Amino acid sequence: MLVRNIKEFKKKTNKKKIICLDCGKKKVGIAISDDNHKISMPMKTIKKNKEFNQNIKKIILDFNIGGILVGLPIDEKKKINRMSQSIKDITRNIDFFLKNNNIKLPIYFWDENFTSIEAESMTENLFVNKKQQKKDLDKFAAKVILEDFLNFNNFGNE
Repeated sequence: MLVRNIKEFKKKTNKKKIICLDCGKKKVGIAISDDNHKISMPMKTIKKNKEFNQNIKKIILDFNIGGILVGLPIDEKKKINRMSQSIKDITRNIDFFLKNNNIKLPIYFWDENFTSIEAESMTENLFVNKKQQKKDLDKFAAKVILEDFLNFNNFGNE
């Protein structure tokens, strides 16, 4: 269920893991928090294909996820662009699919501006070449988004 209120999202995800999605045109990077919302870890990158929603469902069930954070690019004027609208549509499809599978999780959007640049900088020495870095960059961008969200909201410090 899409939630607009940060307090509601925090309440519904208390002591539960959160996954973060960094949606690109072809792939989605995924990061995961711990139950105490202190750690953000890159998890995996999955393709946006026919199995996409099923793959998200599997992650939710396998890791006992309590909420989904979705990175949303917002411009300086807080306006929604074409990519933002695409991400909102993908998120609505995920929400609809999960509800049809009797999974009701809070879903919240978080500003993702400049996270890919930060992830690129963070990972430049982790990979042998740029091709491998580019392949795995989305999950590190998701980690940056989730980490930013957790730090900004002081999760675990309440």
